[in-house]
Amino acid sequence: MKKQALILSGLFTVSIGFAQFPPTEQGFTDVNSLPGWITSNQSNPIGETNWFQGSGTSTVMTAQEGELNSFIAANYRNTAGTAETNATICNYLIMPELGNLESVSFYTRSRIAANNFNIYPDRLYVVYSPTGEINTGNCTEDFGDFTETLMVINPDLTKKSTSPEGYPLLTWEQFSVNVNGDGRVAFVYYVEDAGFYGINSNYIGLDTVEWVKAPLAQTIFNAWNVTK
Repeated sequence: MKKQALILSGLFTVSIGFAQFPPTEQGFTDVNSLPGWITSNQSNPIGETNWFQGSGTSTVMTAQEGELNSFIAANYRNTAGTAETNATICNYLIMPELGNLESVSFYTRSRIAANNFNIYPDRLYVVYSPTGEINTGNCTEDFGDFTETLMVINPDLTKKSTSPEGYPLLTWEQFSVNVNGDGRVAFVYYVEDAGFYGINSNYIGLDTVEWVKAPLAQTIFNAWNVTK
């Protein structure tokens, strides 16, 4: 019996190698043509803008790379509050289904107000849906299916001009998050006391989103001929 077991154990050998996928990126040359990307504005009250093509002007913001307007942006007009209401921006930019991801990196920045003096703090969440479902929450209570928070840029809505204490105001800064799963990742522009009358929210840009797929295990079975 022991000899039989030994022979059978040599029937197959398993060779496991790892092939690394190259990074893939989205540069936002045309935000109206983003296959698989989804936007969902859950702001309260909802405003007149969603995620939109970057301005590409030196007075507002130019892209991190490529054409001057080749980035995606969102601003304080995502919500339409009044002087009597406390408005909240909650605007999702959901990445496509990309399979088993290892990491996601991206560039982002905000800006000082048009008078080059006032700062209206911005905030960005990077969240993850382990199931791959894309039901969105209202941010205040929860993020719906996006139950895991991977990163928060400027969590306390400070006026500082660099991370990690604030939101990059003067230049683009790159951030990276580990994913380790085959769910879906979303960027959420989430700012309380926001909008035209709020003390927070101005304008954010997002550019050069890159993702790296997890290593693929390649299993090779080699059959051996066994004779008596």
